[in-house]
Amino acid sequence: MSNFYDTHLKASGLKTTQFSLLAQLSRLQSTPPTMNELSEHLVMDRSTLGHNLRPLLRRGLVGLQPDAEDGRTRRVILTGRGANKLAEAKKHWLKAQQAYEGAVGKEVAVALRNAMGDLTKLDAS
Repeated sequence: MSNFYDTHLKASGLKTTQFSLLAQLSRLQSTPPTMNELSEHLVMDRSTLGHNLRPLLRRGLVGLQPDAEDGRTRRVILTGRGANKLAEAKKHWLKAQQAYEGAVGKEVAVALRNAMGDLTKLDAS
């Protein structure tokens, strides 16, 4: 699945994991998350999150800012440049969604998305 979406997103310069990360930060803009909070939202371990964040930080698509109450805590923010890149990538993502639904049918696509959502809620411990 990732390869399918990566192929569609390639023109935007993002990979599926990076797109998901930017989209999650966009949803959390009102209260930017800490690294731990973001890893929980993305159902991703912290080291993998760090690996995925580094190229986005280098490109200026995301930033780290000190927490207003505890300067030792850093919050991950979506930059203006990141918001623009996300908007560009969404066009490619929507085309991928349409192609996917066209290939497997809308009902199957919805069922598979729901099943994947259910899997992320499983307790891995």
